[in-house]
Amino acid sequence: MSNELREWRLSRARGAILEYIRGVKERATLKWVLGVLKGPQGVTKEEALALLNTIESDPAVTWTADRKRRLEELRRTIDAEW
Repeated sequence: MSNELREWRLSRARGAILEYIRGVKERATLKWVLGVLKGPQGVTKEEALALLNTIESDPAVTWTADRKRRLEELRRTIDAEW
């Protein structure tokens, strides 16, 4: 796989994770974000977990209790169902 394609997949996955964590858009459900992450242009389990860790330590992300809950819910689901 080309590096350009890999970077695009990771960028897309990061955007989907952030959209889910923010919880602003109605479409951004747990099922939706898992579909993006696991779909044909998705990422590996290891890449998804690495993205979660990167997002969690990103100082640009404002953390609320709900956002933290969503992040942990996504992490648990990836660990259990992937």
